[in-house]
Amino acid sequence: MPTARRRPIEPEEVANVLTAFISTSIMARGHPVQPDDDLEAVGLDSMALLKVLLFIEAEFGFWMPDEDLVHENIRSPRALANYISRRRSST
Repeated sequence: MPTARRRPIEPEEVANVLTAFISTSIMARGHPVQPDDDLEAVGLDSMALLKVLLFIEAEFGFWMPDEDLVHENIRSPRALANYISRRRSST
């Protein structure tokens, strides 16, 4: 069972968590991602995005529905963080 955080989450904290995960688990060593990097431009493909979505589910306790998988929400770690924070504050 996922261990979802129930306290309010600041977008900057979420962006740091996502950036660390992507940099250490997906990107090649020596090619870290920054919070505002365009994920497509740095080479994240659909399989890597799936890994990020699985991480979000495990870390934050929800799955992003298909209708929310738009460029505005997934373009960068910070965009994902803003989406996650909005979603968590609305539940």
